Amino acid sequence: MVAALVMCLPLCMTSCDNDDNPDNPNGGSAIVSINTATLYDKLGITDLMAELLAGGSKTVTDSVVVYDQQGLLVARLGAESTSLQNVTISLSDLPHGTYTVVAWQTSSDGPWADSFWWLTGADQLATARIIQNYPSTISWLRAIGMYTTTVTIGSETATINAEIEPMGSIVDLMIDGSASEGDYTYTSLVAGGEEPGVDGFYLNPARSGEDRWVFSASRKESSRSIAGVTPSLSSNKVFTLSHGENKEFWLFGINKNTSEKDSIINAALTLMPGTVSTFYCDLDKIGYQPPYFGPTADFAAWKAQRDAGILVNDLCIQWGADMQTVRNHVASHHLWWKCLNEELDLEEGHGWCQWYYIAKNLYEYYCFDNESGNNLLCSICICFDPNVPLEVPFTSLIKQGYDYRGGIIYPDQPNVHYSIFFSPDGNTEVTLNKYDDGGWQIFFQPTDPDDLPLIIPAVG
Repeated sequence: MVAALVMCLPLCMTSCDNDDNPDNPNGGSAIVSINTATLYDKLGITDLMAELLAGGSKTVTDSVVVYDQQGLLVARLGAESTSLQNVTISLSDLPHGTYTVVAWQTSSDGPWADSFWWLTGADQLATARIIQNYPSTISWLRAIGMYTTTVTIGSETATINAEIEPMGSIVDLMIDGSASEGDYTYTSLVAGGEEPGVDGFYLNPARSGEDRWVFSASRKESSRSIAGVTPSLSSNKVFTLSHGENKEFWLFGINKNTSEKDSIINAALTLMPGTVSTFYCDLDKIGYQPPYFGPTADFAAWKAQRDAGILVNDLCIQWGADMQTVRNHVASHHLWWKCLNEELDLEEGHGWCQWYYIAKNLYEYYCFDNESGNNLLCSICICFDPNVPLEVPFTSLIKQGYDYRGGIIYPDQPNVHYSIFFSPDGNTEVTLNKYDDGGWQIFFQPTDPDDLPLIIPAVG
């Protein structure tokens, strides 16, 4: 319980000058200044935290530990505040020399409550670490940040402005709609992979990269729920230490009818400390509309475009482009995607092709002139969801500026009627057709003059 109590010290230490202390003429001092709002500003939760503090049930706790050049603990102090104010923590009677100062900030339920975060191994900088006390989803109000610096203590009082940096990120899980398979009583975003889960972090500033993290000895990352929502609470903002580039995540739902855990969709996401992200999924549209995962600041514009009826089918149509150009296009136009075949497959009538998975039943399909992925020949958007009507891609093409010309019937497919469109510059022709067993495809290719005589003009 000692660690918990230190994390929640009720005393706000004030600065003082100890150089005149006759009992310690060589003693030095330092003032650590912390703006308690900085951490929450960086995580986009300042207003939420201010409102919570105003309710009187939570406090902000700031803690400081000091280590000498041998890495041994020489001081440990803390401060507590009930508003987002500037806090100063004074260090006194320190022998002149060089020290490592570490400050961290989080919230507390009061000095006698169990701490959500525990400081362990504090006697030495090499072993000092903060770990998650409860193996559960982390609410945004438990966000934690840290600052470290090296300071020389001499005859003058040293001033340290501690700029607290988030040690994790904020994820806002937002779920709309109900799946066609049945409503979900609970939907959760879960980390994937077999690597150990992140339990905390080391204080030693010499550690960097993955070496700074404390990994679980018993729980895999795949056992962790990052965030969850219910039908009555469709949004949940959480703090997470999980991180990585192209990291695997799964969206699961507890089916109301079967009580089984259904896998809704999996995604490769990039999640880094200090970021503020939104994961949004409309379960009614998941067959043809990918979820959003990206900066919260960009979410409103993304959703406005989706709500306007524009299908996510902004394919690469740079005819003659190579495979890397196409991949760069996919990565820049979709915040969520997955390549299904790194090695190109030879498809009869199309060339050497590569598939990209961008929603539960929506794919992008690119075909090149050769197996090296040179010279883009055509681009195809395919939806395999029989519940998505043809009006969805038709309307989307119109809204993207394509000119509807009518229908086209190819001599080798006399029983198939395609709707045909052209780009404003006339360089790209687009055909749209519905599959017999449900679903549809949008086919983009350079305009073929031989197709023009086959067009049946639209009437009216």
